Amino acid sequence: MKIVVDITREDYSDFAKHHFMKNGFRKSIILYCIAFIIIQLYFLINYGINLFAIIFSTVIFWLTCFLLIYFRLKSTKKIPLKDGSFLSKTEYEFSDDKILYNSENSQGAVNWAKVKKIEEGKNAFYLYIDSIVAYVIPKRYFNNEAEMIAFQSLVNRNIQK
Repeated sequence: MKIVVDITREDYSDFAKHHFMKNGFRKSIILYCIAFIIIQLYFLINYGINLFAIIFSTVIFWLTCFLLIYFRLKSTKKIPLKDGSFLSKTEYEFSDDKILYNSENSQGAVNWAKVKKIEEGKNAFYLYIDSIVAYVIPKRYFNNEAEMIAFQSLVNRNIQK
């Protein structure tokens, strides 16, 4: 199966968001909750029970956490270089033996044994070859639903060998 994709900053941003929501979001929330409890205990021990201080610090804390997550996700569009290897037109050929790829900057082959997992996002499939590195295959490059199902079947069949 051959697929030619042209990865955009939006595709990269979608991948970064998908990866963060699957892997980093839960860790961030746990860390923020621990920090929140420590801050609340500090205020409670040093200033006693003050309803206004509790409400005010809670609102400020969670607003800050929300903004940190929001700006972290928003900044992902800026990360890939314009002339880098990620934002490029790439031709993939998926066979039962391996994945071949060819772009302006590189070409090569990846054995299926190196593909750790496939995840499906809203707009793309992500073939992880490492914990944070994946081939991004946008869904818009499939002609129809049957092609997507055939692609998923081919990938699932080969990564479970």
